[in-house]
Amino acid sequence: MIEYQLIRSDKRKSIALQVKQGTVTVRAPKYVKESYIQQLVLQKTPWLEAKLLLQKEVQEQQQDNKHLSFQKISFTDKGCLWLYGQKKSITINFSKKTAIESFEESINISLLERYQKVTELQQKKVIKRQVEAWFKAQATEILTEKTERFSHLLNLFPSDINVRQYKARWGSCNNRGQLSFNYLLLMTPDWVIDYVVIHELCHLKHLNHSRQFWLLVESHFPRYKEAKYWLKLHQTQLQWPSH
Repeated sequence: MIEYQLIRSDKRKSIALQVKQGTVTVRAPKYVKESYIQQLVLQKTPWLEAKLLLQKEVQEQQQDNKHLSFQKISFTDKGCLWLYGQKKSITINFSKKTAIESFEESINISLLERYQKVTELQQKKVIKRQVEAWFKAQATEILTEKTERFSHLLNLFPSDINVRQYKARWGSCNNRGQLSFNYLLLMTPDWVIDYVVIHELCHLKHLNHSRQFWLLVESHFPRYKEAKYWLKLHQTQLQWPSH
């Protein structure tokens, strides 16, 4: 069971759970039995663990902000690129074939040998095109699979799926039932991608952001607020260079 700090009060009439600075606090009336509180904490464990994880990520992000030179995406050797919610260092080499390999802390990008003698600006353009093509191929496969899987769970089926790059949105749904996704979603954690897919599928039933829409999203993805917060927290780091 998750460790928690229990604070009792004569004036309190209800139980409240709070997660702050990596600590779970339970505030409860004095008359409530501790066995009931333990049962409640056990029931809320998935939610509490998600909150603790998110706060840990926020703390790590604040620590990373001290190294601003590593924050911005840069298509150069020793540059930075986000993949599945992790910042990775770029390693450039030259080969007879193009390739991109992802490792735990780095991404290895192989350029054709003829680009070894071009200017740095030309290299950046080539790297950017190669990464974008790789992102689109990977994201198309992942987003198509997720959309098909969640469509059956939600019983909501799009008329078409399109994957491309957008400057200011992660996904969209139009009145013809067509879903569009930004292949730069590949930069975000897998669970955030799940949220975006479910979000757009729910628009097939509610083409708005009404209370009914958010209730539908929550029923299939209870962590939606955390996903929204993750995107907001990292939006400056996820800005794709224009050149």
